[in-house]
Amino acid sequence: MTRFLSAFVYYCIAMPISLLPFWALYIISDIVYILTYYIVGYRKKVVRENLKNSFPEFPEERLKKIEEGFYKHFADFLVESAKSLTISDKEIRKRCNIINPELVNKYYDEGRDVMILCGHYNNWEYYAVGLAQQMKHKTVAVYQPLKNDFYDKKILNSRQRFGLKMLSIREFPRFLNEKGSIPPTLSVVINDQSPRDVQHAHWNTFLNQQTGWMPGGEKLATKHQQAVVFGTIYKKKRGFYEVEFSLITEHPENEVEGFITDKHSQYLETVIRKEPQYWLWSHRRWKYQPLEVV
Repeated sequence: MTRFLSAFVYYCIAMPISLLPFWALYIISDIVYILTYYIVGYRKKVVRENLKNSFPEFPEERLKKIEEGFYKHFADFLVESAKSLTISDKEIRKRCNIINPELVNKYYDEGRDVMILCGHYNNWEYYAVGLAQQMKHKTVAVYQPLKNDFYDKKILNSRQRFGLKMLSIREFPRFLNEKGSIPPTLSVVINDQSPRDVQHAHWNTFLNQQTGWMPGGEKLATKHQQAVVFGTIYKKKRGFYEVEFSLITEHPENEVEGFITDKHSQYLETVIRKEPQYWLWSHRRWKYQPLEVV
């Protein structure tokens, strides 16, 4: 996409949409759902394959219901992401409530860094911004830069408006090495992407399938002796979310290799099985296999 076309889409479509009230956005969401699910069939083959392999015990009727629920939520996520370009601080606070901030805030009082591991579940963008607003720590989110430089800069600006510091995967390790201990930081790491480096990935069984995990988060938390927490975000109703923390370990340096990644995957699977429609099923999570399988 050329820079001119990118700018046109951003200023003439995305920005005007972001200025609409939420009730109008959800009318657009209903239209997007029909387009992506019934007309375009966006990644429908990938979604169906992922669901069938993850829940082989589910009848077709239940899988179909989850599939439809995913596309409805995905449409909501798209319009909510557009809204994040102009949403106010007050509005985000109202729509993203943290249930148990004290679990993480106590480490700030102790002067300790924390790493939060999470997944592409519900609205992870509101999740990261909500943490930056409401937690004591300086919040840092790790991201994969977009290939489109124009959109990459615009999205970074929208996410950093409320104090969230965005760091690329390459920048994050250097940041931890150089930042020192003050102020204590809260690092948000989305760790459910498919790893390309199968040889150095950590492998376990997740959603009924051999699944590789990038070990970088665990290794960095161990190296810097950060407390590690699993964080999830629940959808209470359209546009309203709650964040809940669960402790994985206070002292990663005392755990065996793979413990943190395994606990993260167990927590994430529990959340997904409870409300599967809210995970990002359109992602080709299992496109890479361990070497012995390949």
